[in-house]
Amino acid sequence: MDNIKKIILSDLVINDTVFLPETGLQYPWEWIGNIDHFLKDIKSSQSSFENVVIDESNGPVCISSSAKVEPFTVINGPVFIGNNCLIKSHSNISNSIINHDCKVKGEIHTSIFQPFSNKAHEGFIGHSFIGSWVNLGAGTTTSNLKNNYSAVSVKWNDSLVNTNSIFCGSIIGDHVKTAIGTNLNTGTVIEMGSNIVSQSFPKRHIPSFSFYYKEKLSKINFDDFKKTAKAAMKRRNIDFSSYEDKLFAVYKKD
Repeated sequence: MDNIKKIILSDLVINDTVFLPETGLQYPWEWIGNIDHFLKDIKSSQSSFENVVIDESNGPVCISSSAKVEPFTVINGPVFIGNNCLIKSHSNISNSIINHDCKVKGEIHTSIFQPFSNKAHEGFIGHSFIGSWVNLGAGTTTSNLKNNYSAVSVKWNDSLVNTNSIFCGSIIGDHVKTAIGTNLNTGTVIEMGSNIVSQSFPKRHIPSFSFYYKEKLSKINFDDFKKTAKAAMKRRNIDFSSYEDKLFAVYKKD
């Protein structure tokens, strides 16, 4: 997971201004827990959007001038929405970072989306970290709170780590795909390049480049993964070859 963490971290970019989250925090759930700190010094900035509610009572809302926010959306700060994002109608976003070139819809609370990821349909994403080039199928939903209100533990670097928080959704690595109707339990970690097809809760830890189907795990062939990744990146006019060596290094290690 250390390799994955290094690859999925990226700058937050808005217009011509770049600012970098503090990387002294060790775990993604710590980044999620510090979104308000990351965004405390940004200046409020947003265009006029028709029939969109923007509430800055709890923090600033900064929306790139190249982003589009469709009607009947509610945004409660602090929120950062980067370049070329599309926030689809009837969305509800609070205390979150939506990095550049993302397309999102539904309810997003206390979460970080890395660049070029899509959640284009309904579903709840809470207290979660979503890597780059992720596609969440329609209705994909994360649980972020256990029924007994106990602290959430996650499997991280082959160890079970206590987050010391009752709120923790999912940690999802780059190039992960989830099928429609996917439900993810509290503290789920899905590592890079995995594909989830499940009508019930999948395992709470999915290794890199795994295909999870009918409650069974199998390894994805790297050539098959590469074909899909190249197709996804080509749609955004991004060359896959510059990432291939890094991704293959993770594949071989796992």
